[in-house]
Amino acid sequence: MRRGRFHGLRFQRRIRVLPGVHLNLSLSGIGVSVGPRGLHAGVTARGQRYVSAGLPGTGLSVRQYSAVNSTPKLSFWPLAIGVAILAVLLAMALR
Repeated sequence: MRRGRFHGLRFQRRIRVLPGVHLNLSLSGIGVSVGPRGLHAGVTARGQRYVSAGLPGTGLSVRQYSAVNSTPKLSFWPLAIGVAILAVLLAMALR
């Protein structure tokens, strides 16, 4: 098989280690995430740091990655604005 043949193929499995702590398995390796349902921070298998926020049960979420060489300064404001926009769109769709 040539490399890059299945560009759209994804595999992801999330295993709960402790409440609020998950190991994330993917084709790239193992990552870790910490936080309650709907809001968490983590490190991907490739070493990228991120914060993520979503509306549980809807499948709607936003994720912000920090720059690779930056200090671990993660801002929740862009995520909060994104979740607010998603909430408004969801409320309008349910009318």
